[in-house]
Amino acid sequence: MLSLKNLSVTVDNKTIIDDISMDFELGKNYCIIGKNGSGKSSLAMTIMGHPKYKITNWKLRIENLPAGRQGWKLKINLLALDPHERAKLWIFVAFQHIPEIKGIKLFEFLRSIYDAKNDSTTSFLAFKKIIEPLMQELEISMEFLRRDLNVGFSGGERRKIEIVQLKLLEPKYIFLDEIDSGLDVDAFKSVVQMIAKVNHEKNSFIIITHIFDILKYISVDHVYILEQGKIIKEGDQKLIEIIKKEWFIDIENK
Repeated sequence: MLSLKNLSVTVDNKTIIDDISMDFELGKNYCIIGKNGSGKSSLAMTIMGHPKYKITNWKLRIENLPAGRQGWKLKINLLALDPHERAKLWIFVAFQHIPEIKGIKLFEFLRSIYDAKNDSTTSFLAFKKIIEPLMQELEISMEFLRRDLNVGFSGGERRKIEIVQLKLLEPKYIFLDEIDSGLDVDAFKSVVQMIAKVNHEKNSFIIITHIFDILKYISVDHVYILEQGKIIKEGDQKLIEIIKKEWFIDIENK
């Protein structure tokens, strides 16, 4: 379980997350909904350890049941951990806006994150045998492996590369931060269908959005509504239908 208790966060001395408590349990999916500026993306960045976000009050921990140690849970405080250390504890954020990184080849980036996850040093040929089937499965040209990371990639291609990362890293807590950004209707449908295939009983999707199209493909167990950094309502998926009919979110336009 990934657990947040009384989390408060500031940026430039302005409170953007105010006393939030949430629990994310493996095997269940969650949706965090709110207007732009409500604190949704800030919450994901805080959990991942972005240095811009200053935590003023919190308990943020992950509970792990290590292999071979039945009945014993390790509670890890994430505050003391750098982002790469949090990633090794199975936390993954699919960014709203995926950056281009010049000078780093996609192949080497993927191999480095694979080795970091497994504490290994994989040879070029060995990793080639691992990555090529994933690229073929997602219908991504092998030529992309020789290109700089995301440079010149379309929105759909960048999202497919994130799915490759999901398959390589097998994270447990997966934050999908408004992944419709930069995608046309057809690309969005294709990408979400691929992502849905990654979802299973040993991971948890936390879907951050202010529209609802993604929920046609990925069902959720619990919904949180954020406004001005606070949880103003929560419930099960039935809450989505109520919001569509009565609440503040414009589901036709972003």
